[in-house]
Amino acid sequence: MNKKKVLTTNLEIGMVTAEAVYNFSNHLIISSNTTLTPDIIDKLKYYSVKSVKILVPEDSDANFGASPEENGSSLTYFEKIQASNEFKIFENEFNSCVNSFKSELNDFVVKNSDGVIDNMLKHVDQIFGRARNPLHLLDMMLCIRSYDDITYAHSMNVALICNIIGKWLKLPEDDLMVLVTAGLLHDIGKLKIPPEIIKKPGRLTNEEFSIIRQHPGYGYDILKTKNLDPRIVYAALQHHERYNGMGYPDKLSGSEIDFFASIVAVADVYDAMTSNRSYRKGICPFEVLEQMEREKDSYEPVVLHKFINNTAESYVNNEVMLSNGERGRVVLLNKDFLSRPLVFVGNKTYDLSKMNDIYIENII
Repeated sequence: MNKKKVLTTNLEIGMVTAEAVYNFSNHLIISSNTTLTPDIIDKLKYYSVKSVKILVPEDSDANFGASPEENGSSLTYFEKIQASNEFKIFENEFNSCVNSFKSELNDFVVKNSDGVIDNMLKHVDQIFGRARNPLHLLDMMLCIRSYDDITYAHSMNVALICNIIGKWLKLPEDDLMVLVTAGLLHDIGKLKIPPEIIKKPGRLTNEEFSIIRQHPGYGYDILKTKNLDPRIVYAALQHHERYNGMGYPDKLSGSEIDFFASIVAVADVYDAMTSNRSYRKGICPFEVLEQMEREKDSYEPVVLHKFINNTAESYVNNEVMLSNGERGRVVLLNKDFLSRPLVFVGNKTYDLSKMNDIYIENII
C-alpha cells in the first residue's frame, strides 16, 4: 500500500488513514488505520484539518482522492451532494413528509390541534433522522429546491432550521418541540392569501405585497383559537418584526418580540433567500449570511451570532469560487465579520473582511 495526502473536502467514506491525525493543539483526533465514516469526515472538518494521509492500493487510479478540478469534473459542492444516493433517499423522505404535512396543515385549521401537531412533529423527526448532523441537514436542504407548493416546503424547512438553532442554543427538549411547532405553523396565515399571489412567478405589486403582509395577523387569528403554547401563536404574529423596530405588523423592537419569534425570523429569512424561486436562483449561503450580518440590528443578537458562526464554520476548508473568478479555500473565519473569511488562492491570501469588491459567489 502507498500513502497519499488527500484534502479533507475530497475524503470519501471507506478510505483508510495512513497516519494518525492531530488538531492544532496536538490532541489526537483519529488514529492510523481508521476507516473513514461520515461522522469522522465531519469531525475532521470541524477541527479544520486541511488534509489527511490515506492508504492507497498500488494499482489505484492516479486520480484517487483528486478534487473535481483535478480529475476534470465540474460538479459543485452541492451538485456532488445531489448526485449521492444518500441525498436521493433524503429527497424522497422530505417530499413524502411535505405532502403529508400539506394535508395536515389544512386539516389543522378546522380540527383540534393535539393529534395533528403530533403527526407534524413526527415528520420533522423523520427528516432530521436522515441527516448526520445539523450542518449536514442544512446542506441537504439547500439541494432540494423544486417544490409544487412553496408555502408548505418553506414551513417544513423553517421548522428544521429552528430545530438546528434550538439545539445550538441548548434549549430543553420541551422548549425545542414548541419552537419546532412554531416553525411549522409560522406561515399558516398564508392559507388565507389568494393562491395566485402566493405563487406569482415574479415581483409582487405594492397592492399584492400589502395583501401578503396581512398573513401574520391571519395566522394569529387562526392559532389563538387553538390550545397552543402562546409562543407558537406569537411566532406566527411576530416573525416579520425586527429587533430594530423596522418590521411589521406592529413595529415591535427588542424584548417586545417573543424570543421564539426571533428564532423563527432568522430561520425564515435564511431559507427564503437560499431557496430557488421562479424569478431567481437561490443565493449562496455566504452571501445570505453576509446580508444578515450587515443587517444585524434587525435580529436578536445571540440567535444571529450563533447561527452565522456555526453555519459559516461548517464551510472552513471548503473550496469556493470568488466573484473575481478565482478558486480558493476557506481557511479561517474573521470573528468580527464571520461571513467574510480568509480565503487561500494559490500563494495569495484574501481577507474578505477587508475587500468589499470580492465575495464568495459559490461553494464548490
